Amino acid sequence: MQLKLTSKERLVLYGLARYPGFSDIDLASNIGVDRSTIFKSKRKFRDWKLIKLLNVPSGEAVGAEILTSVFVKYNPTAPYEVRKESESHKRWISYPNCVSHTATDTDSVSTFYSRSLTDFRLNFDPIIDEYYRNDFVEDIHYYHYPFQVSGYSSDAALAVDGLFELERADLPSGMIPPRPVLTEDSRLTEKDKLTLYAFVKYPMLSDLELSRRTGISRPTISGKRTKFFQSGLLTREAYIDWQKICCELMSFYHVPIRHGHDREDLAKVYQAFRRVGAPLFTYMQPGEIFGAFLSTGYPELKSRLDQELRNLSSQGLITERPMLVIMPLNEIRSTKIDYAPMVADMLGIGREI
Repeated sequence: MQLKLTSKERLVLYGLARYPGFSDIDLASNIGVDRSTIFKSKRKFRDWKLIKLLNVPSGEAVGAEILTSVFVKYNPTAPYEVRKESESHKRWISYPNCVSHTATDTDSVSTFYSRSLTDFRLNFDPIIDEYYRNDFVEDIHYYHYPFQVSGYSSDAALAVDGLFELERADLPSGMIPPRPVLTEDSRLTEKDKLTLYAFVKYPMLSDLELSRRTGISRPTISGKRTKFFQSGLLTREAYIDWQKICCELMSFYHVPIRHGHDREDLAKVYQAFRRVGAPLFTYMQPGEIFGAFLSTGYPELKSRLDQELRNLSSQGLITERPMLVIMPLNEIRSTKIDYAPMVADMLGIGREI
């Protein structure tokens, strides 16, 4: 049974997605809802486990070179209940560098941070080889996005606005541009690494509590928080449990773009897929885009997708249909979104906090 949100609760949900790092005072000022309503709504959301705020590290922050998305289609004889009992599935889900995973009986889409393509293959190939030996896999596709050339957009606020028809004037625009690797002068110290890990693992704790857990002074924690967010090493994002409030479908897609394109062409494809459904996130590099969106039903999804694909094809921007995985929200069997184990592994954090 889906939760019913009041009009003000919808605004608060939008505000948390649009301004995830804001205080209640600043949030009230930006969305036009009084602080008491924000407080009550946030308490409800916590009780419902509707939304959680994450501190997401950049690839640069942890020394990762690539993000890899893995699309898997499973054999009919390998539904989720069968797969989840295998050791290879447990290794996949517990593998630290797998930062997200969404699975149904028939499909899964995962994302990984890796130091290099070789690093990804060394760790993931044994897992997927075991899947093949168990006759789980019908088809698999890998897409690699080097952080130094890939832009990223977290679009939860756009999704809330579109699904609830809020028609907000303060919608986010554009993508986080690629960032260069850390220079020798900007390398993280051991204290930086521990603090970064603490921010990712405990995104809701105060500087005082993080100081107690890490043994690092509160002023130092506060200073590093400012430094990491201002530099883009960390971004604040909202993760919403969409199954609880709306929609029927979540779709993941990968679309290749014709050779010889320019940035304007890439932007056209990016905007086209944002119109197909309520966008959740997008990764974009020269030649391809990977992302996800929500839809209220299949007829709407197909109509919008076909229209945008016709337009893009007529402009010569795409020459083949995108990879598209459509997941009914009520059929999703497993989800994972967790950056902390990856940060600990990549930065060599050897202690628990």
